[in-house]
Amino acid sequence: MKEEQVKAAVRGGKYRIPAPASHLPARESKLPVVPLHKTLSLETPLTLPVTSTHPLTPFTLLPQTAVQMDDSQNLRKFSKPSGMMRSSQGVGRLRGRARGITRGSGSTTSLSRPGTVSSGSSRGRSSSVDEESIDSPKVLSRPKPSRYSSVRARIQVRRGRPVMRGFANVGAVFGDSKKEELHPQIVRMARRSGQLNLSNKGLAVVPEKVYRINEIDAEEAKKMTMNMTMDSSDDDRWWEQVDLTRLYLSSNQLSTLSPEISNLSALQILDDVSHNSLESLPFSIGYLQRLSKFNASENEIKELPPEIGDCFALSQLDMTHNKLESLPDSIGNLRKLEQLYLRHNRLRSIPPLHSCVAMKELYLGNNFIKEMSAEQLGYLSGVSILDLRDNQMDDLPDQITLLQGLERLDITNNNLSTLPFHLGLLPHLKSMPLEGNPMRLIRRDIVQRGTVQLLKYLRSRVSAPVHTFPGFENTPADTNLLLDNSSIPDKYQMKNTQTVSYNEKVSTIPDQLFENAAEAEVRTVDLSKNVLTEVPAKLEMLCRHVSEVMLGQNKLTTFPSWIGRFHRLQFLDLQSNQLTDLPTDLASLLYLREINITSNRFETLPACVYEMEQLEILCAANNQLKLIYVEGLSKLKRLATLDLHNNNIDFVPPQLGNVTQLRTLVLHGNPFRVPRRGILDKGTRETLEYLRSRIVDE
Repeated sequence: MKEEQVKAAVRGGKYRIPAPASHLPARESKLPVVPLHKTLSLETPLTLPVTSTHPLTPFTLLPQTAVQMDDSQNLRKFSKPSGMMRSSQGVGRLRGRARGITRGSGSTTSLSRPGTVSSGSSRGRSSSVDEESIDSPKVLSRPKPSRYSSVRARIQVRRGRPVMRGFANVGAVFGDSKKEELHPQIVRMARRSGQLNLSNKGLAVVPEKVYRINEIDAEEAKKMTMNMTMDSSDDDRWWEQVDLTRLYLSSNQLSTLSPEISNLSALQILDDVSHNSLESLPFSIGYLQRLSKFNASENEIKELPPEIGDCFALSQLDMTHNKLESLPDSIGNLRKLEQLYLRHNRLRSIPPLHSCVAMKELYLGNNFIKEMSAEQLGYLSGVSILDLRDNQMDDLPDQITLLQGLERLDITNNNLSTLPFHLGLLPHLKSMPLEGNPMRLIRRDIVQRGTVQLLKYLRSRVSAPVHTFPGFENTPADTNLLLDNSSIPDKYQMKNTQTVSYNEKVSTIPDQLFENAAEAEVRTVDLSKNVLTEVPAKLEMLCRHVSEVMLGQNKLTTFPSWIGRFHRLQFLDLQSNQLTDLPTDLASLLYLREINITSNRFETLPACVYEMEQLEILCAANNQLKLIYVEGLSKLKRLATLDLHNNNIDFVPPQLGNVTQLRTLVLHGNPFRVPRRGILDKGTRETLEYLRSRIVDE
């Protein structure tokens, strides 16, 4: 009777109770089934008829056929906990999700609404009736999380960019990890290369294994013992491991570094621990005697431990974007320190760098520095870059000229109203940005002209002898006039460009210029655009290396014979002078390829020119030449360009047409009548052919 009541309830709701195959009736018994097109979706509430609890008694077990067993397996396969339906994937699956039976402890069964989880569970997470669940109801198992659910849960946004949290090893990506550990493969790679990169891993604490990277723990020893064979792989060759020399920990969530970092005594580069949340550094940092680069920027460090001065090999220290108010006195013990970055901190004075003799670059921008003392500047005599922008400085001390090697001085956005005039005496200073200062004693238009013009203005205002200023005590007293009127290129600049250029419209060239050029071994000498009446004798000092000499646009009347000692000379420019002849010693310039004697007073080409066998270009325009010596030009087998325009040539010998190596011949502006201008306008080739056609056979 109870079985008939249950069937009637099911038939009234037009649903069939999914049950194990053991309880399924024979396939001949036909129960009403909801058609596929009338199946209700779980996305909408399913309306059921009013149901009542009916006592259930075990069904009579019937023999199970192969077809029934297959149906039972399909029911288990497609039965899922009730929930939102993604798509219709078959009648059996829809039925399995749409039906639900709630079984109470009192061995009763009731129809449950879709969307609710049945209190009784069955095999395969289906809601079908199970003979075992009648006596002992089971709780439905939770759905298994996606393999990537932990990845999505670990993504955080920090400072506008995504950061992965809790990835200390590879296994943590696809599983839950309770503590930060290093994957064995990462450990093996670090031991082999000496480098370990844990940047952007979301670490809150550095794994302990990092500090003992070269130690073999019990698990590794056990594995090695079990796998120790003669043909072991390369990963097991522990005797070939190297010490850790590079460690990268940037872009994590570290708040502290363990004192055990002293175990990494071979560490050379801790680059970097930037973009973390460090508030301090361990005192054991001083044990890293080989550390050469240390980057702890973008943290919250308020002070450095005094032991930082024990890192004697440190050459680069970056503490940008922290909360430092001062540096320990021991920082001055870093004799090899070359670069110190302290931008965006809370410093109020220059750090004590009393023994930092190797210091080259000091960055102190965006702090609260108001003044610099003479003692502090005395320790920075070798600094080439000094950044003091965005501070609160009211003036620059006179001792600023102690920085004899200074090349760039950035004093942007301070409270400076003037500059010391002798600042213009610094020999290597090339860049001095000073925008954002309320300059009152220097005109705005002078400031806007740039560093070169500003320094020249400052030099022009110096009235006292140069040797009276700090840093120039050993400078000769007569150097003052030189520095007032011109700028001498320093030897460092000459060495980089391999050129000495001095175009100041002066009548004499200082000897210091040639001394610096000789030390820099320059290749090019440019002394044009001056008012020289003779070639400086000191130029001979450069004869061993110079390949180009430019003395154009001067007032030279004679040319020295010792120029013939410039055996590497390839280019000689003597245009726009008052020369009438050249010494015969220039014939020894065997490598000279181009000579320009345009705009002088030559009446004939110098005899030495015809002996320059490598000459390719000869420019002698705008002179007073009267004839063309064809026999001499025939000796110049490499001559390709001959420019003789605007001279006094009244006859062009036809034999010039036999100088077939010429590619460019310029004869305009001369008083000859043959060849006509129309022939000349056709080009060099037609002109030479015309001249050859006029040769008369003897």
